[in-house]
Amino acid sequence: MKKTLGIGFVFSLLSLVLLYNCREDQRYEPLRFEKVSRAESSAFQAHVDGTILTDPWEYRFRIKQADRVTLIVEVLTDKPDLGVTLSRKGILFDSKIKCGDKISQLSPCKLEINNPEKGDYSLVLNHLSSDPSEVLSYRIFAAVHGPGYASVIWEEEVARR
Repeated sequence: MKKTLGIGFVFSLLSLVLLYNCREDQRYEPLRFEKVSRAESSAFQAHVDGTILTDPWEYRFRIKQADRVTLIVEVLTDKPDLGVTLSRKGILFDSKIKCGDKISQLSPCKLEINNPEKGDYSLVLNHLSSDPSEVLSYRIFAAVHGPGYASVIWEEEVARR
């Protein structure tokens, strides 16, 4: 009886994991960092200009190693109806940082993480306007920099510092 319950529990848990992994992902693309050389140190930077209509849009990247560096993400928009969330995917729980309510060209969303943990990161942009036909323009600047060492990966591309 105990063996049957144990096997049933394992199959239930496996089914939940499979259902979770089969969910429909939102639209995404990698956030591509470029290595920028500086005098005595180097940094990784990414720049993106884009527009968003209704559905959320996600930018993904991975920090494989990080020691004595800072991760900075800055988002500007032409209208204050853009929601921005940066999350690091964990084993059981994700850690999330959200921007304030009003983002604009004069008050950008600026997220800064000193000594970021290694892991998969996701920057999600949400269209929050009450008018679903309104197109929002945005600009993203992201950087990993500092006197230490970092390794940043996106999709199949690798950059090292």
